[in-house]
Amino acid sequence: MNYKSRREKLYQKLDSEGYLLLCSGFEVHRSADENYPFSVNRNFFYLTGIDQKDSFLVVNLKTKEEKLFLLNTDPILERWIGAYLDFEEAKRISMVSEVYSLSLLEKTLEKVFSSEKLYLDLEKFSSKGGIQYGEYFSLMARKQKKDIDIEDVYPFLLSLRAIKEKEEIQKIQNAIHLTKLALDEVMKKLPKLEKEKEVQALFEERILALGGATPSFDTIAGSGKNATILHYHENNMPLEKKSMILLDLGARKDYYNADITRTYPIEGVFSPLQRKIYEIVLEANQRVIQMARPGVRMTELQSKTVEFLTEQCLKANLIDSKEEMKDIYFHRVSHHLGLDVHDPMGRDTILEAGNVITDEPGLYFEKYGIGVRIEDDLLIVDDGCINLSKEIIKDPDEIEKTIKNGEKC
Repeated sequence: MNYKSRREKLYQKLDSEGYLLLCSGFEVHRSADENYPFSVNRNFFYLTGIDQKDSFLVVNLKTKEEKLFLLNTDPILERWIGAYLDFEEAKRISMVSEVYSLSLLEKTLEKVFSSEKLYLDLEKFSSKGGIQYGEYFSLMARKQKKDIDIEDVYPFLLSLRAIKEKEEIQKIQNAIHLTKLALDEVMKKLPKLEKEKEVQALFEERILALGGATPSFDTIAGSGKNATILHYHENNMPLEKKSMILLDLGARKDYYNADITRTYPIEGVFSPLQRKIYEIVLEANQRVIQMARPGVRMTELQSKTVEFLTEQCLKANLIDSKEEMKDIYFHRVSHHLGLDVHDPMGRDTILEAGNVITDEPGLYFEKYGIGVRIEDDLLIVDDGCINLSKEIIKDPDEIEKTIKNGEKC
């Protein structure tokens, strides 16, 4: 990854005055002497490649002088938790030539906060409020200089992150491939498993063993009526043998995510009603693939999907009126994907070449205990899109064959 090139693209979007200040984030206390696992701020990581707590990037936008401030190595602490990033290694990764001890940051911030203009990442992701890194620095800056001009760099960063580079696409593809390998194992062993939790455990063990990957998000493994709950995470029920299981999951590798959903008959055979509903969702999924291309609004993908699902459900006598659709399909068909599972580019964006989005129509009939969702990851290209997850089986006949053949092993 050429992190320097990314930063230069960002600078072109900003005024050549003032400073840019970004932070990797901090550990969050959990209980007693425990902290939650550290997860780097994705915008900081996108620009530097540095995956370490308490790290700062300071840029003089007029001179383009870049400085990184990192924790010092500590030989005693290393024996307990391992070494912090060596400064020379940080230079090599980030392509920032000046790397300093975090102890020198305070003096630099005095200069930064006395400038005329300051760019901060003011990402707001908590509906319950709570101060974020950018807001904290904003308060510090205004305390020192009340009339400082503070501008949010977040929208500029999202516009860059929306267009995936070749290396990013390869990393997403790798995460999808690991997901595929794990799902192949799940299908083969599914009839012999007894609990939702066993399915989750098998998938997560496989992505770890095969590629050192972690789950992109909390794995959803809902069987029967549980498949009709959009974000079902308990995964604590026995598998209902005549039902289906909806698996919404993915591997995360090098911070890049897969986001895949597949729905399987647990005993390897779709009932007539299950297949009817499955095939409607599958065709909706394929129609999104045909529609997705540069210039199309994501809201258009949504409206066309709702229109098709409504038409097909009425035709199949699954519903009696259009108004019932809101009860059996109640989520968006697509979102951006990348360093975040839900890359926050908005649901009303116009697609561009280089975007990676999901394609995830579904139907949920609680009265039948049937929930079906089929989700692929699509790369938008100049003349349409490429299904990055096309190798993950979704044809109903292939699913039945794979599960039956696996049961014989």
